[in-house]
Amino acid sequence: MNKYRQSKGLKPLVMNKFMSHEAAIHSQDMASKRMAFGHIDFNKRIKRIYDAIQLCRSGSENVAYFKVGPREVVRRWLTSPGHRRNIEGNFNMTGVGIAHDKRGYIYYTQIFVRTDNPAYTQIAQK
Repeated sequence: MNKYRQSKGLKPLVMNKFMSHEAAIHSQDMASKRMAFGHIDFNKRIKRIYDAIQLCRSGSENVAYFKVGPREVVRRWLTSPGHRRNIEGNFNMTGVGIAHDKRGYIYYTQIFVRTDNPAYTQIAQK
């Protein structure tokens, strides 16, 4: 995804473990049917992320479930205007989580955040 962003003149996203943990929990909840597929409770996820990282200005999320690998999921997101808008958005951090269900589907969640927290922005500039 960062190669795509760089091809568009955008800065790369820094992977964040806490955000990936939140994304993984959401993917697991969808795969196990504890939660319907979609952006349910996104406001709760993003609040936990904002509280942990601080100085966040914006956040967004892409979700998908397919029987395909991550490269194909990103390709499909790029053909969707809303998903592509998130990928090309003014964000500097991301987290990704996946989970498998019993039918062989893979649930993907990618969360995007823009933070001005120096502890994170210095990493993003390197």
